[in-house]
Amino acid sequence: MANTTAPKFVRWAVLIGIVIALNIFFLVARSLVLPEPKYDDYCPTRIQPAATEDACVKQDGVWVATPNDASVTAVTKPNMAGYCDLYQKCQPVYDAAQKQFRLYAFIIAIGLGVLSLIVGVLPIGSSIVSSGLSYGGVLALIIGAIQYWNDASSLIQLGISALALGALLYIGVKRFRD
Repeated sequence: MANTTAPKFVRWAVLIGIVIALNIFFLVARSLVLPEPKYDDYCPTRIQPAATEDACVKQDGVWVATPNDASVTAVTKPNMAGYCDLYQKCQPVYDAAQKQFRLYAFIIAIGLGVLSLIVGVLPIGSSIVSSGLSYGGVLALIIGAIQYWNDASSLIQLGISALALGALLYIGVKRFRD
């Protein structure tokens, strides 16, 4: 009977391929289910310069008056009454949509990562597939945590860390008894 064991480098290549392909699949699936907010949908990209307050307000901007500072001693004193901030209203709305998107993306990544870990721990016959799913799940957990980390409070960061550590320790103890 011929030896059917693949060389180690082939096994590692397949394992790494599973990890990468699984996470690409997760990211594409998430983008189909949860589209990312587009900046153009919240803030105008083609705007006309507004030299007056009326023109600014018509473009849904906020007119910022420039104080008449007598201490300016330029050769030619600029005569600017103010400027139009077209992003003061739309930027906070876009930022809120991004924050909500990152929260939902985090929940999806954690759910898919945990599911991959669970399936990877189950005895399915192939150690390479099991390992690939497990490592892919760990990578999905890492990606999800990194994407949401800056938006999470310190308490949520502690909870994410504790949950990830607890799940990995539990799986390690239950699955790999020495």
